[in-house]
Amino acid sequence: MTGTFNKIDYRLRPAKHCERSMLIDLFKRMQFSPIQNYQYVGLGSVAFVDFKMVHKALGVSKLISIEDVDDENEKKRFERNKPFDCVHLKFGNSKAVLPSLDFSQKSIVWMDYDDAFSRDIANDLSLIAGKASSGSLLATTFTTHFPTDPKEGRKEADRLQGEFPDFLEEGVKLSEFQGHIYANFCRTTLNSIIEKAISDADAGVAEARQKRMLKQVCFFRYKDGSPMVTYAWIILCESDLEKFSLCDFEGLPFVRTGEEPFRIKVPLVTPVEIQEMERRVPGLEANTEIEWIPCRERSDFEKIYRYLPHFSSVEQV
Repeated sequence: MTGTFNKIDYRLRPAKHCERSMLIDLFKRMQFSPIQNYQYVGLGSVAFVDFKMVHKALGVSKLISIEDVDDENEKKRFERNKPFDCVHLKFGNSKAVLPSLDFSQKSIVWMDYDDAFSRDIANDLSLIAGKASSGSLLATTFTTHFPTDPKEGRKEADRLQGEFPDFLEEGVKLSEFQGHIYANFCRTTLNSIIEKAISDADAGVAEARQKRMLKQVCFFRYKDGSPMVTYAWIILCESDLEKFSLCDFEGLPFVRTGEEPFRIKVPLVTPVEIQEMERRVPGLEANTEIEWIPCRERSDFEKIYRYLPHFSSVEQV
């Protein structure tokens, strides 16, 4: 992933904001060790939004941002935009930087790509999972945009089949890359690859209770332009299963442990409508006082209102 900070205005992504806030809620529930003792590894880009949230909300002070830039002027820009001294910048492609990082400390790792699903992404996650200590969280985000043009679609399908021959047959039908089907293909493929990485790394571990496993906790789908997916897993050994239960992740309404995603849909409503709905949660769909607000928007609002960004504007008449 190169130079996406020059293409994307990260301030104008309300669904992304919701996702970040939801993940912070998820991180807060982790009971494996004091959360402030974790390290956070991610792809901060020039805005470092998630790094600011993780530091302020969780007190995490070991923050590592991987930035795929090599131009000296761009590096200076990143250094100047770094929000805290405790953010350590690692310049280079993730596949070059990740092997140099120490994951023996409990970690929260969010590889938030703007790229399409690829073997490089799978390899990054496989490497992290193989080294991650029990009680760590691994998350990834990438686009599931698939070309609508048949010729371009065929080219992309062939690329994926070449990169994932164990999961896709030659000449795979383009219909296999429709929204929900493609999102679940990526999920199951990553599950298999990451589980194998963990199993291979733990092959020499004698005590069964110390062998690690993978537990899915998130599966988001959303759009701020391109369709995106986010998956998150907890990596833990059997001896930490009781601590995992104490986290009560499923007490969060957006947690998904299977093939059904949580869809982050930002409602198309006005500030007045937001105010009216906030005063009446819960039970917006059945509330007859606000029937003038479309039912779909009321439903979407109630699912994510706690995580929506707050905007203000000054309108000139």
